[in-house]
Amino acid sequence: MVGRGVSIDRSKDSYDLIMSLLSLSEIQRRVLISLAHIYPKAASGKQLITLIGYSGKAKSLYRGPLERLEMEELILVDRLTPRLHSIRVNHLHPLIEFLLELIQAHGNATMELYTQALEDGKSVDEEE
Repeated sequence: MVGRGVSIDRSKDSYDLIMSLLSLSEIQRRVLISLAHIYPKAASGKQLITLIGYSGKAKSLYRGPLERLEMEELILVDRLTPRLHSIRVNHLHPLIEFLLELIQAHGNATMELYTQALEDGKSVDEEE
């Protein structure tokens, strides 16, 4: 459960999380890591493109990288209007739940970096 800290023996969960992340493309990993670090906030397609420094258009992000993440239930895409979507991690997915636990236990500085970049409308890479 998110918020209780990471238990001592979660090696199987760690392995599964690492293998799942390795199976994703670089853009999918950046999306997932970014969304996990801004959780519980969501991002629009435009905000997400800016945050990860994606050079393509939102439409290509939805039709490619986000489509697979949504299909695997790693993210949730709320279609608010035909052109405006709210994208967030699926905190109910077991691997995402574990990722969120890790971030909450060890990633406070990185969470602040991602949150500030989102609020400023900048790429997280610009913040480093």
